[in-house]
Amino acid sequence: MSTQEMDGRLPEDGVRDADIGQRLRAARRERKRSLQFVADAAGLSKSFISQLELGQSAASLGTLKRICAVLDIPVWALLDDAPANGTEGQDDAEGRARVSVVRSHQRKVRRPSGSSTEISLLTPDLNRKIEVTLSVVQPGEGYGHEPYTHRGEEFGLVLSGTYEVTVDGVAHVLEAGDSIYLPSHLPHRTRALGDVPVTTFWVVTPPS
Repeated sequence: MSTQEMDGRLPEDGVRDADIGQRLRAARRERKRSLQFVADAAGLSKSFISQLELGQSAASLGTLKRICAVLDIPVWALLDDAPANGTEGQDDAEGRARVSVVRSHQRKVRRPSGSSTEISLLTPDLNRKIEVTLSVVQPGEGYGHEPYTHRGEEFGLVLSGTYEVTVDGVAHVLEAGDSIYLPSHLPHRTRALGDVPVTTFWVVTPPS
């Protein structure tokens, strides 16, 4: 089993393992992918994917991103499948919001199972060309112990603390005010350094 496969308990305000499993199974079946295909492409075991779908195992955020990359869906599709709410907007003729306001107290906020990392979705939903998130990462945590890849590109800004972003085997240590850009097809992972939480701001296109 990968070092990213975890058995952590769910924080009270986190998303349940059963919810993630149901959404994963629905996404996999919709794309007509087998358990073995997803497992092989994500570098995981078939039994782990099966247990995850049944809500009997938990996965790190990095592992979820690897699975979502195989299915070509953003990780928020597993963390929250509810339609966006708490936004104010103007719609065009096709019903799409041209201007949307997400109030700070109405953001979608999630803590993946087994993790203390808090992720806030700043964009109103996933039906955009970009995904913007604000994360509060606890010391030692990040987006998995093993590198992962996905399509697109991303930009990160450290607002507070010390953050390590490893891209294609090269570690970049970022302090408050530092930023980084990377093509997402390069293997990458992140983690919070030091003994205080790290706050980061990320822009990803397309949503991952």
